[in-house]
Amino acid sequence: MSEQGGSGVKPGDSGGAKPGGVRSGPARPSRAADEAAEGRHEERREERREQAASQSRSQDVRAANVRVGWGRYLVAPRPVGLLGGGVPPIEASALFALLEEDPDVEPVAQVRPARSRGLGAIAEPHPACPPVAVVSMPEERARALAANPQVVVEIDQPLSYTPASVLGGVSAMPLLDPMLAVTLQEPGHIRVLVRGSDGEVLPGAHVWAVGAASVHGVTGGNGEVSLQLATDTPATLRGLYVRPVSGYWPRRIDRPRPASGGGEVTVEVRALAETFEGFPGRAVTGWGIQAMRLHQLPPTYRGHGIKIALLDSGVNTAHPDLKEAVTAGHDFIGANGEWRTDATGHGTWCAGVIAAADNHSGITGIAAEAELHALKLFPGGRVSDLLQALDYCVAHDIDIAQISLAYTAPSQLVAWKLMDAHAAGITVIAPAGDTAGPVTQPAALPGVLSVGAIAHTGAYPAQSPLEATRPPWPGFYPAPFTPAGPGVDLVAPGTAVITTALGDGYTPADGTAIAAAHVTGLAALLLAHHDHLRTQNIPRVPARANHLLALLRSACRPVPATDPLRLGTGIADAPTALGTPTLWQQQQHAAHPLYAAAGWPYPPRS
Repeated sequence: MSEQGGSGVKPGDSGGAKPGGVRSGPARPSRAADEAAEGRHEERREERREQAASQSRSQDVRAANVRVGWGRYLVAPRPVGLLGGGVPPIEASALFALLEEDPDVEPVAQVRPARSRGLGAIAEPHPACPPVAVVSMPEERARALAANPQVVVEIDQPLSYTPASVLGGVSAMPLLDPMLAVTLQEPGHIRVLVRGSDGEVLPGAHVWAVGAASVHGVTGGNGEVSLQLATDTPATLRGLYVRPVSGYWPRRIDRPRPASGGGEVTVEVRALAETFEGFPGRAVTGWGIQAMRLHQLPPTYRGHGIKIALLDSGVNTAHPDLKEAVTAGHDFIGANGEWRTDATGHGTWCAGVIAAADNHSGITGIAAEAELHALKLFPGGRVSDLLQALDYCVAHDIDIAQISLAYTAPSQLVAWKLMDAHAAGITVIAPAGDTAGPVTQPAALPGVLSVGAIAHTGAYPAQSPLEATRPPWPGFYPAPFTPAGPGVDLVAPGTAVITTALGDGYTPADGTAIAAAHVTGLAALLLAHHDHLRTQNIPRVPARANHLLALLRSACRPVPATDPLRLGTGIADAPTALGTPTLWQQQQHAAHPLYAAAGWPYPPRS
């Protein structure tokens, strides 16, 4: 059983060729002989490819026939200090050997502590998280193995942005069984045309039709999408939600009604350039930067020298604002190198808030000179991949790790791995979750800074989906999706935040991960510029991480007339955290009407 990430090629293996490409042996054959030989080689390669494909298909068939009831699990030796009286410990090597010999267990990978070997073992000889075996086995075998007090057995849970809620360790039933919906014998259809306020049709826009059920589609090259309605007619739909990829505000339409004589609805979305004149050619400072008073910091505060890891869906490094900010990373779910692409756009949104380049156009990240590592864990990542990503952070001396993904059930192995990250001086920040309910894992774990989201009535235009939850008062209010229970440490702007998007454009983004990205950027400024936290003066030890977390939690402005359970200690405030005078201001301009309409106090930068 080998560790994940190995290439199978030994260092220095050049395939038999001598340095410089010089070959020894007889004189070079004729060109015809070369071509014939190459043809034979190609035939052999094709045969090997067919054999491999046939073997893979056979394995798939066997898996389909035999693997019913099998699952993927994490197995590790229980640490000595947690064993009951009289229970002997088991070495990881012995445990893994037993697993390999077990006919009911199929080893998949191993996750070993990042500093369990070499010089790092001297500094950290006893990591909290033991080596972990990733295996596939039947549920009955996993249950029997978990009964052994010498080992820890957990499900290798999938990672997602908003996992299903958990009650007492058992997944909660959905509020509505989808099979209770009455289906139509002949499903109806509704065509939606998405067009910008500038007259452009918008391909690639996401469209949701919400009625008795929710239906999703993506517009084609003509800006249209046809949605099949299995449980609704166009007349019974409650709403249409449209989110373009970039360049436009999202929109909600209540009770959409197709034009008479047809089944098409045209949705017009507002261009960002109409809200912010000259954007993106003319730079704008978003409301989140102003709400945290980051615009009042000296321009030299850029987070230089700080290493940030973004555990998310990868980053679109082709974006002009990110191509120099994100220069390192790792893909934990596929071929390494794919971290430079983003299958969802989510990682790109967070990366823009944190580290978008200051190139006098579009937006500027809070810590524009920080070194951002993109660790790709979605789609398809599991807890075992998260463990490896945290090892990456330790091995690469990461200062701040933002974990944007979550999982359903508490994991003791993740908790131990986070203890190792903390021992290495890494500050871990996580979104509290877009659940409107309990705080998700791992944000609920001790030592992790849990960030909720706040909204502002002056930060989005009319017809925005946020209008449905707009409070009767102007100003700040908890975002409708931010957790409602205890466990939120603080909040930051997490709705209608203009940030980098897929392609080379910009988009408004929502979510507690967007709020966490604001706090991650502020944390980088603290490590780089705070007198008592500068990386060059303070070694990477737990005390530094503790000091940083304490500063972030305490340097907040309370939000009046709101629920403290949802907002923690309040809005993170940059001048308070950094201890800088607030007299320094960037050049002031008249507030944009979008912000000024609700009495927004901080004008955007031109």
